Amino acid sequence: DTTTEILHTVLLGVVKYFWGQTVHIVEKAKSLALLEVQMESITVHGLNLPSFIPEYSRHYYGGLTGKHFKSLAQVMPFLIYDLLPQDVLDGWNIIGKLVVLLWHTSINDREVDLAYFSRTIQDFLHVTAKCAPSIIITKPKFHFLVHLLAYIRRFCPAILFSTE
Repeated sequence: DTTTEILHTVLLGVVKYFWGQTVHIVEKAKSLALLEVQMESITVHGLNLPSFIPEYSRHYYGGLTGKHFKSLAQVMPFLIYDLLPQDVLDGWNIIGKLVVLLWHTSINDREVDLAYFSRTIQDFLHVTAKCAPSIIITKPKFHFLVHLLAYIRRFCPAILFSTE
C-alpha cells in the first residue's frame, strides 16, 4: 500500500491549483494591488502559521512552497472575500477545513471524524467541479483525495503517515 502523501496531494496539489486560479481571477479583474494590500493588512498573531510572508507571496506567487500554501489555506477566505466569485470563496473555506483535518495528530471518534472528513472532501470536490470542471479530470490529485479516507481508516491520521 502506498498512502496518499498530503504535502504533494493537498498543499502542492489542490491548494496550489486554487491559488493559481485565484491569482488568475484577481489579475484578470485588475485587482492584484488590492489583494496585495489585504495580504499586508492581515494580522496572523495567534494563528499557528509556519510562514506567512506577504511580500514573498506577492512577488513570487508562482514559486511558493508547501509551508506558504499551508499558511494561505488558513487565511485566504479573509483576504479574498470581496475579490472572487462565491464558488471560489467557498472552495477556500473548505480548503481551510480540509487542511485543519489533515494536520490533526489524533482521532477522537474515528467514525464521526471520518464521516465529517468524507463530507468535507465531497463538498470540496463539488465546489471544484463548479469552479473549474476540467481540473477534476485533468489533475489526479483531486481524485487522490477520495482515497484518503481509506488510508486514514487503516493507518491513522494523515499527518502521521506523511513522508515529508
